[in-house]
Amino acid sequence: MRGWLALAACVVLTTGCVSVIPSASKWTIDSRVDIQTRLGLSYMQIGRLEPATQALGRALALSPGDSRANHAMALLQLRISDRTAAEPYFLQAVDADDNNFSARNDFGGYLCQSGRIEEGLAQFDNALRNPYNDALYISQLGVGACYVRTLNWKAAERFFSFALAGRPKFALALYRMAEVTFAQADNLRTRAYLQRFFDTGAGSAASLSLALRNELKLKASDLAQQYANRLRAEFPQSREASDIVRLMANAND
Repeated sequence: MRGWLALAACVVLTTGCVSVIPSASKWTIDSRVDIQTRLGLSYMQIGRLEPATQALGRALALSPGDSRANHAMALLQLRISDRTAAEPYFLQAVDADDNNFSARNDFGGYLCQSGRIEEGLAQFDNALRNPYNDALYISQLGVGACYVRTLNWKAAERFFSFALAGRPKFALALYRMAEVTFAQADNLRTRAYLQRFFDTGAGSAASLSLALRNELKLKASDLAQQYANRLRAEFPQSREASDIVRLMANAND
């Protein structure tokens, strides 16, 4: 595995790699598909979408039914904003390998974001039932996010809680929990979840804006001002930063 990763790094970075690659004729189809899929994912990570498309195209030409290659191509289609093209690749990925729970998680998220809630939840349920799923917290987070789209706050909170039970410092789950408690006007719990979120070292314009709005609800003007200052300093060009004056003015009305 490490050998393939090193090879992928050499091809992507094209710097100083000594040729110790065996003849292509000695590679199995599976190994060639694997390296092309890894190359495609590596290119996606650095934002080079054209060579990513080429690498994944080569992988699928070698093995059209390969689950990982189809999953990677589905993610690439989403990256280039072609949601319609992504679905057939997702379907092939989950049909080809029932144990590809990562593909089911991403497919479930795609379906929920498309408004197909029941179909999305079915994909997550399959992933949660998979005995080989060693990242249940990701599937639980996905279920919670799906329920958020239906404004089912209690169900969303339940699954975010499951994710946090397994990973107490899972930053995204902490933030999503803060969103859910804020939506239910449970502002003290929102403060607690946001503090845990910031304690992980994570941060964003959206999370600082949520913290600002939450402290305004709690009438904690000093804390609200601190978050406003952080938002201006850390994300000065953000939409959230431009909204600070309106938020503060409305709180004082």
